[in-house]
Amino acid sequence: MTRDGSSTHTELWQTVREGSQSHMAAERAKFNPFEHVADGDTFHIFETAGIEISGLSLNGVPLKFMILMAVCAGLVAAAMIWLGRKMRSGEPPHGKLWNLLESVLFFVRDRIARPGIGEKDADPYVPYLTTLFLFIFAMNFIGLLPFLASPTASIMVTGALALVSFVVIHAAGIREHGGVVPYLKSFIPHIHLEGGAALQAFAVVLVVGIAALEYATAFIRVAVLAIRLLANMLAGHTVLFVILFFIAFVDHPLYKIGNTPEWLFWIVMPLSVGLTVALSLLEWFIAGLQAFIFTFLTAVFIGLAKHPPH
Repeated sequence: MTRDGSSTHTELWQTVREGSQSHMAAERAKFNPFEHVADGDTFHIFETAGIEISGLSLNGVPLKFMILMAVCAGLVAAAMIWLGRKMRSGEPPHGKLWNLLESVLFFVRDRIARPGIGEKDADPYVPYLTTLFLFIFAMNFIGLLPFLASPTASIMVTGALALVSFVVIHAAGIREHGGVVPYLKSFIPHIHLEGGAALQAFAVVLVVGIAALEYATAFIRVAVLAIRLLANMLAGHTVLFVILFFIAFVDHPLYKIGNTPEWLFWIVMPLSVGLTVALSLLEWFIAGLQAFIFTFLTAVFIGLAKHPPH
């Protein structure tokens, strides 16, 4: 009777242990370093306390990024409209906000639009480029605030931004060349080689090859815009999360690696937090830098569409 009871107890303990291990394995499987930068229907305020804003979806489509984009768009629109009214008044700029916004406008004109498009053709595109710069910067920066995320960490968002720039770029080229057909012809290089039939055939092959490459480049440039912005924002936030998660690797019961000594927590924790803070400050600079790069490349591509190099 005692042996049977002991056997039953051992089997029960093994069942509990296996169930606990299965639960821990399932919880570990939930570990996803991209979760906090992905779109969803929930704003996690304090996860440990269960404080969150959930249910933000429409017909199964998550709305978190849409809400953040709407907030950024509203702030940029309000700022640009306010600045436009102030500048039309003819008064000299005064106040910190007015000077800041006007400085951004002149920065985009003098450091992005004119170098990329040209002195004579740049000014009509300054409003679009300024709005693009501020919108991307706002979406990059909002992800550095607690409980929020960067919409630019989604290929859907960066792809949409690149698509709008694609339309603006080629609309500028069509307008400059006086129509779609003349614009498409501008992709074809003018190559003249003197010589026999073989050399002339080589010239034709060269023209066809370069033209095909130019047409492909028109789409590759847009893909580069989208992927460059996505990769930088996604990688930056993911690195911050992983570095901070090192603390869980030495202390959290679900993610602890082996028999890690308790004293190691007091070494890893300050290092992880300090490095995360330092990289977060760097992310502020990256937020502005990536907005600048996206906008500057858009200006350069507009200039190339208006004035092909061949």
